[in-house]
Amino acid sequence: MALDTDDEILQDFLVEADEILEGLNEQLVELESAPQDSDLLNSIFRGFHTIKGGAGFLSLDAMVALCHKGEDVFNILRQGERVVDAEMMDTFLKVLDALNAMFAQVKAGQYPTPADPEILENLATYLNPNVSPVAPEPVKAPEPEPEPVAPTTDANAGDDITDEEFEALLDQLHGSAPPGTTEVGAAPIPVPTATTSSDSDDITDDEFEALLDQLQGKNKTDVIKTPELTPAPVESTPPPLPKVQAEEHKQAVGKQEIPAKPAPAAKQAETSVRVDTSRLDEIMNMVGELVLVRNRISTLETALENEEMAKAVNNLTVVTADLQTAVMKTRMQPIKKVFGRFPRVVRDLARSLKKEINLELRGEDTDLDKNLVEALADPLVHLVRNAVDHGIEMPDVREKANKPRTGLVVLGAAQEGDHILLTISDDGAGMDADVLRKKAVEKGMMDEESASRLTPPECYALIFAPGFSMKQEISDISGRGVGMDVVKTSISKLNGVIDIKSDVGKGTLLSIKVPLTLAIMPTLMVMLGNQIFAFPLVSVNEIFHLDLSKTNMVDGQETITVRNRALPLFYLRRWLADTFVETEQPKMEHVVIVQVGTQRVGFVVDQLLGQEEVVIKPLGAMLQGTKGLAGATITGDGRIALILDFPELMNTYARRGY
Repeated sequence: MALDTDDEILQDFLVEADEILEGLNEQLVELESAPQDSDLLNSIFRGFHTIKGGAGFLSLDAMVALCHKGEDVFNILRQGERVVDAEMMDTFLKVLDALNAMFAQVKAGQYPTPADPEILENLATYLNPNVSPVAPEPVKAPEPEPEPVAPTTDANAGDDITDEEFEALLDQLHGSAPPGTTEVGAAPIPVPTATTSSDSDDITDDEFEALLDQLQGKNKTDVIKTPELTPAPVESTPPPLPKVQAEEHKQAVGKQEIPAKPAPAAKQAETSVRVDTSRLDEIMNMVGELVLVRNRISTLETALENEEMAKAVNNLTVVTADLQTAVMKTRMQPIKKVFGRFPRVVRDLARSLKKEINLELRGEDTDLDKNLVEALADPLVHLVRNAVDHGIEMPDVREKANKPRTGLVVLGAAQEGDHILLTISDDGAGMDADVLRKKAVEKGMMDEESASRLTPPECYALIFAPGFSMKQEISDISGRGVGMDVVKTSISKLNGVIDIKSDVGKGTLLSIKVPLTLAIMPTLMVMLGNQIFAFPLVSVNEIFHLDLSKTNMVDGQETITVRNRALPLFYLRRWLADTFVETEQPKMEHVVIVQVGTQRVGFVVDQLLGQEEVVIKPLGAMLQGTKGLAGATITGDGRIALILDFPELMNTYARRGY
């Protein structure tokens, strides 16, 4: 029997459980370094408890059973009867993996399969024999007090109160109490027959539970059973609580003021609404069309030179920019959604490699486009694994080098204008440019003379070459030379650039720069022959006029020297403008320096038109699949401009010797 995936309650559960599981992934790893953090233990306990409650309502028995066992164990941990160790953490992470697998089944509309019995047995071994794993909620204190009250594991719990003080409090609050007995935890507290004061209202079950929470510092393990309030005949009005007794009671409950008549809590209005991402994409497309119309009107206004028209266009520009920003923000997500998985990745990898590594996350609240968040996940996993495997040394090696045994990997994110800067750094062995040169020669990637001319940054960029690996032995983690080239390709497809800095013995810093959004892109418009082309602005480093008499030939490649560094020079019109006929070589040319991956390249263009925000449109059927083109757009004057894909352009033309 399948689940009804359209059920609103199920959908609410999936959203809540997804957020909880995502948080547990990070919290469990954090717990290993802070095993006695009561706030962390309580938070993880609440996570298991909440998932168990929702799964129980939907009859997801397998998920309920696993969460129940996990809840039992964390209840023991919260009481301080056990402390988390590495083996226990391995079991918890297996539990989390099993829950994630069950969650995926539920999301697919299937009832989850039961967890591996071995996992449940491992959890059972951690339970205190004095605590029943079947019903952990009414937690009993190891040594019962003379006056039994509800046990509490909260660090901020107040002092115990007696039955008389509890009754007096109820009398003060309502002048009455419900007939029968009220159980707090496992201790029954007799309550006298209710009498109702003429100026008091009956209280609801929720208000009664809130009162007990306030008195006892109640946590989620406490069970409160309140009999249904039934009106009793008014016989007499009890005397008010004496002043001295009221003062003593305030001290007993942590000097908390209890209102004589609690006002019913106002119903909070919903402040958020769930919207399908396809609808947001549709709105973003319409905003993109509006941007194109704005560019077109701005161009016409410049030609008309009408003052009133200029004012209207300026207003339109401001409104369009604000609307564009607002819509972009609705698509934004914190990069924490990606970063949250890395504590687990680093922890598992470090244990398998027998290394000691700390992971530090910075800028987790940095927002970027939802599509980018998803696209960056896999490249970042490769880079972090590479830092752990290749960068950080073994603990004994670090000690001999006068370093701490524990290595440090830092994953950071920050917004810089309309771009996001991601950094992955480690304090490991670093990269030796000479070793990389020799490896490139050994693999036949280049000859010794060419390798000797490589600058250190160009040597570091070799790690992104297909099949290049510094690992001597192939393992499950690395050594096959795949992964880093995929990272470079993925980042390039996002119009991003990569930069590497490394210092032997000190570590490596790898920087990735990507645009905030992929929908609307700032570009540099240029002319090649009679055709307009758009350079993604994120790739453009600088622009200058070149005296062609100052170029040099190196290994048959024309180069220019920019700040004592030789850069390859290419004439784009020879690649892309087939109709262009070169009659006379001009003495001065416009050169655009572009960052292609980790390499800087100079491109000669015929004319510079300026910067313009464009909306990327897919290529038509005739141009679909054309190498070196990322898409097309409409310029302000209504013409079609082709957007260049520089990595693909270099692979297609430069390596073929065009």
